[in-house]
Amino acid sequence: MKKLVILSISLLALIACDDGDIIVSDFNFNEESNLNLCEFDNNRKVLHIVTESNEAIAFTFQRDILENIIDVINPDGFSVPINNSNLVNFRRLDASVSSDAYFCGEIPPSQPNVIEEYESTSGGSVEFTITRESDPDVDTDADGIPDLEERPIDENGNFTGTVFNLDTDNDGIPNFLDIDDDNDNIPTISELNAAAANEINADTDGDGIPNYLDADDDGDGVITRYEDLNALDTGVPPAQTDLNPRDDDTDQDGIPNYLDTDSSESLVVDYYRTNQISRSFNITVVFNNITLKNTASERTIRLDSQGFGVFSLTTEDEILSFR
Repeated sequence: MKKLVILSISLLALIACDDGDIIVSDFNFNEESNLNLCEFDNNRKVLHIVTESNEAIAFTFQRDILENIIDVINPDGFSVPINNSNLVNFRRLDASVSSDAYFCGEIPPSQPNVIEEYESTSGGSVEFTITRESDPDVDTDADGIPDLEERPIDENGNFTGTVFNLDTDNDGIPNFLDIDDDNDNIPTISELNAAAANEINADTDGDGIPNYLDADDDGDGVITRYEDLNALDTGVPPAQTDLNPRDDDTDQDGIPNYLDTDSSESLVVDYYRTNQISRSFNITVVFNNITLKNTASERTIRLDSQGFGVFSLTTEDEILSFR
């Protein structure tokens, strides 16, 4: 990306020599700059930054960013055209100011003063590239297993591939987004914590499948979810259901039915825990083929491929329902 910007500026310098209209700016922002986001009524949003050299840059647009993320496993980005509703504004200021203070109020502050201002004309676009956070410690579904470890494993115990496509219970939700990897209505984190505390074995039935991935933990032929005999006692499902097989111990021996081979009563429970998580994404923003016109003259700036910056977005209590 940086090479493209340098090339673009070089070409502009040549044009500037011909007609003197295009002004080349040594922009103090790029695709690695930290952007800020303000949201207003009517779905209006402003991405903005004030650089150390007192350049104030803002992109005002109308677009629901979350619609490109919610219920999407691998978001790939989107494009916003530059027009009368989606505008880029570039200002040079005579003093420093907080970016939020300058752009997030309904009425812009009177200080600092604007030395020079450019606004976009119609044409060109702003490209958004969305990537999920993927650091080694990221655990999106908070199940106690980092995302990078919830991948298929080959016969030698090595991770295979880089795409998070492991879906043990085939419910359409990959394990790294699934709070209950085996659909037994016992959250993965609960089964892992219980195993770590030696309350139960990591693999109760000894079939080589750890409990958190085993739909029938005790190997008695009745899946764990169906050994939850009280699941439907609280009212009309699925709104009122008590999905917790750990509460059922028919023979009162201290071992819940789903871990007790001596108890195999069953009840068809085809209801599942709500898969509610919060996800974080990094979104990179690039200006493409945009022309900025000086508000006081005919001078223009051309942005052929200029990185604007990156910002983070987190979904709060997002419910994934791919089943």
